[in-house]
Amino acid sequence: MKDIAHSPRTLHLLQVCNVGDILGGTAACAWTVTQSLPDFQHSVAFVGPVTSTTRDAFQPHDVIAAVESVDAAVEQQSPDLVLLHNTPRDRMPGPNGIPTLQYLHSHIDAAPADATLFCSRWLAERFHKRVEEEATSRPADSAVVYQAVPRPPRLQIDDERPLRDRLVIGRICTPKPHKWPRELIEVYRQLNRGPADVSWEFVGCPEEQKGALADACFGRAIFHPASRQARSLLWRWDAMLYHHPTLTESFGRTCAEAMRCGCIPIVDNRGGFREQIVPQTGFLCDDVAAFSAAILALRDRSVRTTRSRRCRAHADEHFSLSRFRSDLLGRLQIAVRSHQAAARVSTCSMQGSRPSRIA
Repeated sequence: MKDIAHSPRTLHLLQVCNVGDILGGTAACAWTVTQSLPDFQHSVAFVGPVTSTTRDAFQPHDVIAAVESVDAAVEQQSPDLVLLHNTPRDRMPGPNGIPTLQYLHSHIDAAPADATLFCSRWLAERFHKRVEEEATSRPADSAVVYQAVPRPPRLQIDDERPLRDRLVIGRICTPKPHKWPRELIEVYRQLNRGPADVSWEFVGCPEEQKGALADACFGRAIFHPASRQARSLLWRWDAMLYHHPTLTESFGRTCAEAMRCGCIPIVDNRGGFREQIVPQTGFLCDDVAAFSAAILALRDRSVRTTRSRRCRAHADEHFSLSRFRSDLLGRLQIAVRSHQAAARVSTCSMQGSRPSRIA
């Protein structure tokens, strides 16, 4: 069987996503796949409408909006391989006749695939626990693969962080109200009860929250609109603070981006964050007191410098495009082998489906 990484022809990968907005959801991960596999032909299909920003980001690749089903996208594109992002069972109830890999980013009733990826061990454990409780079948050939995140472009060549006495701490998040709950106002009010040596910056904050959040930060807050370019601010921030009282992140993409810039994450001690943050990089916090203690620790310039360097080193190793490419190619190869083995075992299961184009 041929290695897909050394195929004599360009292979066509079709990715299927739910939300057509690269500022949130799985579109950002799909974009990373196109960057990690530049030697592939790429098509990206979305269940819903696609924003102009998302279309621009995926250029020069094909972007298809409002697909009716995975089968419809496969019929239209005739790919060699399919990569599903968080695709539920009702959008693809059975095999589509093409080697298919499912990449799960949250806890759903997932469509069947030849192989399955989880974005974190935390998510994989929750998924397998539910399978055991409901006595349903486990996904075949499952593995954990952390997303890759390219380093955001730098705003300037010089790093001003070591020269500053005042801390700059930011929050960057999808501009959706449920990502900015009202409970955050009181959290920031408590965080600002100490010395007035912290400046706050917020990316993606809904307009209706800005006034109360600015008051909670005693006027020391700057607000930036959500955009792909806003991630360059991570090079200037000393730390990126993320807290949500109810939502647990399976994988913190912004956390990984922050670490690649040497911006120190201060995040909830839950979910995928616990796998991303290793000792002497960022801070895992259980309550407001822990968040305050982390900020206090970072007032020491030597602590900031040491942790910033360790964040970059760790993220460059674990969240790089080269690491992701290697892992993804390996899992795609497993999906191909699983697909071909299933076809050999049961010819009848392939009736009416398309033959794999990969020899």
